[in-house]
Formats: sequence, C-alpha cells, structure tokens
Amino acid sequence: MSQQGTLSQQVEAYHDWKKDLIRQIGRYRLWLQDNNLFSEDISTRIRHGLELLIEDELTIAFVGEYSRGKTELINALFFASYGQRMLPSEAGRTTMCPTELFFDRTSNESYLMLLPIETRTGELSLQQQRKRPENWVRHELAEDN
Repeated sequence: MSQQGTLSQQVEAYHDWKKDLIRQIGRYRLWLQDNNLFSEDISTRIRHGLELLIEDELTIAFVGEYSRGKTELINALFFASYGQRMLPSEAGRTTMCPTELFFDRTSNESYLMLLPIETRTGELSLQQQRKRPENWVRHELAEDN
C-alpha cells in the first residue's frame, strides 16, 4: 500500500474533509453573528456554499474503446479485496451496455445500474438517458454474498 493509502481510504478522507469543512463553516457563521458581521448577502453565500458541499458527490468515469480493460481496472481498484472479479472482464465476457456503480452513503448500499443495450438504438443521448431512471435496470450488490 502506498503512503497515500488505498483509493477507498482516500475517498473516505475526502468525505471526512467535507464534513469537517461543513462544521467549520457553521462555526464561522456563528462567529459572524456573534460579532454583528452577519448580513443577508453573507447568509445567502454561506447557504449556497453549504448546499454545494452537501450535494457534492465524487464521480469517477472510465471511458474508452471496446475491450480495452476498463472493467478490469474497475475490478482491480474497487474489488481487489474480494479475491475475485466482481464484474465480467475475461475474454468473451465484456460489459456491452452503459454501467454505473453506486454506493449510497445514507443507506450504506451498493448497487449497479445498467442501461439495456437496446436503448442505444434510440434517439436519446447517454446524458439524456441518465435523466430517465425508468430506462435503467438496478441490481443490488450484496457485499456479504
């Protein structure tokens, strides 16, 4: 393991940093109020900054040509500790449809979203498809299985 830790440790450190920053901004807001330096404009700016921090999510995209090792890289980065490939990546078994992996911190759930390959023949772009959850198929990822 490198000095900077594993990817999951770095992501966790990022979330810890965000939580600490949110706490510090709250303390700053109280300090401004206690010292009569608080205004509606400052309140709006602080609220907007906090909303951005709270809504911020880390997104990692793996994009490349067909059969170039994207899934193998994902297996190595996120699933190495399981001792096996969690996503198909051997010869003849490729990920043919757009696939998104998620971890929902609020519910502590991992899941996979697949956009059926048939949808790619339509007029909608992938970005437009992302806004249509009814077109995606969700598969829960049970970590204990």
